[in-house]
Amino acid sequence: MTPRRIFGTLLLIAFIGLVWLMKHRREGDGENDSTVSPSHTEERVRVENRLVLNGNLSQDLNFTFPFGEFSNAHLDLLDITLGFPRSESANEFETAAYANGFEVLESIPSLGVLRVRITDFAKAMDTLDELGGGLELARNPRVRLPQLPETHRIVGEKGFGDQAFDWLGAPKDRKHWGEGMKVAILDSGIDLDHPFLRGARIERVSLVQENEGSFLGHGTAIASIIAGQSEHNLGLAPSASILSVEVLDKFGEGDAFTVARGVVEATDRGSDLINLSLGSDFSSPVLESAVAYAREKGVVVVAAVGNEGMPEVAFPARYEGVVGVTAVDRMGRPSAFANYGEGVDLSAPGVRVDTAWEEDQIVSFSGTSGATAFVSGALVAEMAKSPHLNESQLMEILYENANEVEKPGFDEWTGHGVLSVARMSNRNVEGISDAAIVGYYFDPQDLKGGGTTPFLVTVQNQGTTWLNNMNLQVIYKGIEKEYLISNLRPGETRSERLYVEGSHGDEPLSIYSKVRIVGQDDHTPENNVRRSTLELPAQR
Repeated sequence: MTPRRIFGTLLLIAFIGLVWLMKHRREGDGENDSTVSPSHTEERVRVENRLVLNGNLSQDLNFTFPFGEFSNAHLDLLDITLGFPRSESANEFETAAYANGFEVLESIPSLGVLRVRITDFAKAMDTLDELGGGLELARNPRVRLPQLPETHRIVGEKGFGDQAFDWLGAPKDRKHWGEGMKVAILDSGIDLDHPFLRGARIERVSLVQENEGSFLGHGTAIASIIAGQSEHNLGLAPSASILSVEVLDKFGEGDAFTVARGVVEATDRGSDLINLSLGSDFSSPVLESAVAYAREKGVVVVAAVGNEGMPEVAFPARYEGVVGVTAVDRMGRPSAFANYGEGVDLSAPGVRVDTAWEEDQIVSFSGTSGATAFVSGALVAEMAKSPHLNESQLMEILYENANEVEKPGFDEWTGHGVLSVARMSNRNVEGISDAAIVGYYFDPQDLKGGGTTPFLVTVQNQGTTWLNNMNLQVIYKGIEKEYLISNLRPGETRSERLYVEGSHGDEPLSIYSKVRIVGQDDHTPENNVRRSTLELPAQR
């Protein structure tokens, strides 16, 4: 172990010891009996009232989302994990655990990991000291479903409604997509009786206590995007089988160890892809090891980046090899609620998408969770059509056929761009000509100064053949500009730099752009024109 890790471990052990001593002092004072204290009762009432008052978090959603924040937000420091370099070492430790001051709560044998609590602090300290540097000791952090986006964050963003599949370019005739594939959805459960899922092949595994009730809405929404059976809500991989692994409770909460168990369980049951529309603010070596275990077995892992609008991507989306997914609106713009930064790989529809919900409901669903499901569905469909592809080749197809978004190139907001099912499906079809206006980009640094502000208008070749000649027209603030763009290979972008003169904080900026291919028929003319009204920050 490194000096820093040793120091951190010692601090953790010392804190656990303090908690243990305080607990046993209370027991000595006779406070730890079967009677519930008044303060404990008040806390239970407060939590239940909070769930009622904060149940419906978004005006445009017609359902109750029964959690607004953690019902038990603190980390239980007596819930820790021990990772061993060999599974045999874990077995030996487990055999003598109680005598050495530990109680083993659960284990993941294939990872050599134990979930424990300390029962005798002095003995535990001696045992950990004897084990030395071969041990990975860590807290077991909380994991939860991403919170619903705050309403003010999606004001002004264009929702998809029931048009998300068409927007992605998915053909109507896709009933057999995903055939032979198995998708694991790690969540709080799925409503197996929802009309959108009737006919879907769904297997259920629960890793949580089942006497607490359930919350099935979120997992049902994810399942309907991936494997929906309804003619009007046909998923991207409707012939794939679904493995519902319940790792979160009725509040949509859980812990990293249980999610790691779910990842291993899904892998060992033959899943081809694991969808993780959940996350944690904290990394867990156990969950990271589980993800690595799945990937070593050839399983693709896709995860949501989170909905807090923060410059930090949630775990496990941030882990190496995991496809981290963010959300865009119907204009292809990154959503304000989505987290960003290292770990964002791709974006997909995530604003007001019509999905299934528990108890036969259909809701308007926003968040990176739904966006993650679209990417999972598209990947599984491709895996079924091209079973010879390895993970590296699959990711190359996914990313190289993504549509550009606003800022040219890879960026921290949308990664490689926006998922395009049409481009993935048609990549081997020759002769498709498709020029597209993909957006406008203002560098934040340029918006801080006064005077003239530059911005980019970007065109992308979203077809499969070279575009030799295109005319680009841009109109804004009474100014009309025309450009000739030539020799654009498939997937390539070209940007033209324009300028806004003077102060622009008092009124919105309206921009109209149109691109026209000369001498070739455009396969998708609807993406040739873009009308946008932008509110730029006032310059100081």
